[in-house]
Amino acid sequence: MALNFSKYKAILFDFDGTLYEPNHFGRRLVFGNLLYAFRDKRERLVRKSMQGCDYGSSEEFYNVFFKKFGEGKREWYFKKYLPLMVEVLGRHFPARPNAQALIDRLQEKGKIVGVLSDYPMIAERSEAIGLRFNNNYFWSTEFFGALKPCKRPFIAIAEQLGIKPKEILVIGDRPDTDAKGAEAAGCDYILVETKKNKDLDGYNIMPWSDITNGLCE
Repeated sequence: MALNFSKYKAILFDFDGTLYEPNHFGRRLVFGNLLYAFRDKRERLVRKSMQGCDYGSSEEFYNVFFKKFGEGKREWYFKKYLPLMVEVLGRHFPARPNAQALIDRLQEKGKIVGVLSDYPMIAERSEAIGLRFNNNYFWSTEFFGALKPCKRPFIAIAEQLGIKPKEILVIGDRPDTDAKGAEAAGCDYILVETKKNKDLDGYNIMPWSDITNGLCE
């Protein structure tokens, strides 16, 4: 069954695991720089501990993040870790089938199409997997100071776009972040079916082929 996009003014994609199939992305990231394998794991643990916490601003978010992670790792995070993400994506992770066609058709139909990701450098990461957007509607929850599933980034995006949260469809892959964040903000959502979520009950889950069906053919 094809997904009906007609009642929404904006489509907001999650990035990792949604616009491309992860296929052990974390492992490839570690292999991309074995010297920092422990640091990579630590970053993910710190991030997980901060999920759902609203720090009010990006400045305060980074203060807490680097206090937990290590203040000396600030430069490494922005100048080495994030660029390494872009590099690994470009080498190993193409966008999902028909993702670009879907984006193009949605934009042709007058929809606002954007990305909300917990990590920054979204434009660079999108380009690395081969996706182009007509407008730079890219938001990182880090810049709001509130990682998913905090509702404030979703609500703030609606306000920036001059629309209501219920006029946004969120397309993600994780029930604990994408689905819960969207629901809390009053947005509809669809989760792309993955090995991790396909057997879960109580969530709106759909195969990627059904999401693209009818728009990108």
